[in-house]
Amino acid sequence: MRNELSRRGFLAGVGAVAAAAAGCSSSSSSKSSVLQVWGGVPAASGPQKVVDAFQAKFPQYKVNYTRFVNDDRGNLKLDTALQGGIDIDVYFTYAQENLALRAGSGLAADLTDRVRADPELKVFLDTDQPRAFLDNGRIKALATAREPYFVLFNEKLREQAGVELPQAWTIEDYRATAKKLTTAQTYGCYTIPDVPRIKLGPNYWYDGDRSNFGDPHFEQAFALGREMIEEGSAFPWREVLARHLAAYQQNSFLQQEFHLWSTAPFNLRYLYDAKKYPHDFKVAFAPPPTVDGGDWNGGSYNNFVMVNPKSPKADAAWEFVKFWLTEGSGPMLAGGKLPTLGNVTDDQVITGVLGKEPDKYFDVDSFRRVVLGAEPKLATDTRLAGFPEINLAFGQQRDLCWLGEKDPGPAIRDVRRLADAAIARTERRS
Repeated sequence: MRNELSRRGFLAGVGAVAAAAAGCSSSSSSKSSVLQVWGGVPAASGPQKVVDAFQAKFPQYKVNYTRFVNDDRGNLKLDTALQGGIDIDVYFTYAQENLALRAGSGLAADLTDRVRADPELKVFLDTDQPRAFLDNGRIKALATAREPYFVLFNEKLREQAGVELPQAWTIEDYRATAKKLTTAQTYGCYTIPDVPRIKLGPNYWYDGDRSNFGDPHFEQAFALGREMIEEGSAFPWREVLARHLAAYQQNSFLQQEFHLWSTAPFNLRYLYDAKKYPHDFKVAFAPPPTVDGGDWNGGSYNNFVMVNPKSPKADAAWEFVKFWLTEGSGPMLAGGKLPTLGNVTDDQVITGVLGKEPDKYFDVDSFRRVVLGAEPKLATDTRLAGFPEINLAFGQQRDLCWLGEKDPGPAIRDVRRLADAAIARTERRS
């Protein structure tokens, strides 16, 4: 794809902090022989075991794993460290807007030739079901995880309500089920699945050289979310924003404040750790609902690993990246990371993702059916023109709509106007 972001625009956002970081650490004097890896997953949830296994196989290399919190502040810390010359060789990127910024700002090494030279990694050359991020036709990042979405049910509340566990359902069924599960103590769901994503699939924000927000499914999603909040079947958006639940949904789910939870495997680690996250119910799995016949999964290939182009340890960095993707992928199951290459057995997935006592906390049969037995259509985006600006505009207008301050039609029309302008600016710069 074309280089869709300007380096100048990115530097304007982080330059001042980057300069401060550079002042604290000389880019030449601070470099060490130790491979420096930054990721958003806690070391105890898999990364440290990957590091230990890598060092056991390659004793000539030493690796230090640094965890950054995968939120706005944590990502800013990583960006400023990269710009400021801090010693970072390998790092991970999780959100599309951060992927676009880093790849488009010269912060990602070209991995194309290394991938082409390795038969084990040939799937990363596939452009029909992309698992790599391309910039001007060159590979700048590799997805380390497969993240299908599903809907979690609190089994205790489901049985009390007399609701059947769906094996196939529509977005209308989802709303009706949320209504049935709503009580004086519990909202039916946290929020709605991504309606237009399910219908339209990858690159659903784009239509040629303009945005795609004129598609009626975007306004449908704004309206559905607003209606469910107003009827009390979805969590009040004012509380979502005030309590930062976008980052901490698991706490409210475990406290049974809401029932249906549309999420991905990485959140399952909270559900088998009863010491840190006590609860007295099992969890069952349902597939995402369909929308007007569309059945794209809201998940994707994700958790992109990238190499700093300024790293003086490029060969060691590549050995580590390859190890993480291949034989070292198993330990990451503990963090809910299903490996992109699928090089683990079903039994390894169950004990890795669902913990040592999976039957104690989960309906394993539904997990096998929804996560292991199904082949969901994962939508991985390859177009990111103006993505950070569009993402900001979409979030702001959705918030106004779901807070009851703006009607769905005007809100989505403003998203379209702002998105069209962002795409046009980005295309002019490229």
